[in-house]
Amino acid sequence: MSGRKITSLRFYWISLMTGVITFWYSLKVIVGSIFVRKIRPLVDQAMYIWASKLLNLIQVRVVVTGREHMPANNQRPVLIMCNHTSLYDIPVSAVALNTSLRMLAKKELFKIPIFSSALRRGEFLSIDRNNREQSIKDLKNAKTKMLDGIILWVAPEGTRSKNGRLGQFKRGGFHIALDAGALIIPLVIKNIDKVQSGDNLTLTIDQDVNVEICEPVDTANYSYEQRKKLVQDVRNRMLTALGQ
Repeated sequence: MSGRKITSLRFYWISLMTGVITFWYSLKVIVGSIFVRKIRPLVDQAMYIWASKLLNLIQVRVVVTGREHMPANNQRPVLIMCNHTSLYDIPVSAVALNTSLRMLAKKELFKIPIFSSALRRGEFLSIDRNNREQSIKDLKNAKTKMLDGIILWVAPEGTRSKNGRLGQFKRGGFHIALDAGALIIPLVIKNIDKVQSGDNLTLTIDQDVNVEICEPVDTANYSYEQRKKLVQDVRNRMLTALGQ
């Protein structure tokens, strides 16, 4: 479908409900972490429902191909590398994968009251790139979580693309993947820029968004000295899937 633009009134309604839904599911994670011994399944479910509700607000339908490329077990650490175009990349990824997915989030998000508590209790991760000592601790924590079954989601571009084109990659996520001996699974979200793109807050609702789970890139086939080749191989796989 080609989608349709929304009025200012509907935009404010969607924005309000997005905040309300996010607040509610943040509270569910916080309260659940107090009373539930195994918090991970609760967070997995809360994240999927949260993402589904946000996408329902804008009437986005997620169409997924390549599910066979997701590992059927947790024998290897898995890191998802996704192109980053829209504010809705994370909800789309959560619905498309429906697994123990956690984002490598920017540290500013961990300063927001209530939401930050939900992130910490929900095993979401951050890396402080401005503090070397802290970043080393953050990388070790990320590795530990991945070895324990968390599937880490990273946007290697580091920031949202403003034109839908794949930007240059930062190497932080690749360091984590090499250190953990992870499978890197490139995840490509197509058409999401037609819903919302970059810093532009214009929304076009009632659309299909296509997600392609690409064939994994195994870091076991690369040495640390070959990390530039690893970056390029993952990037090329995503460019091909995007048709760029």
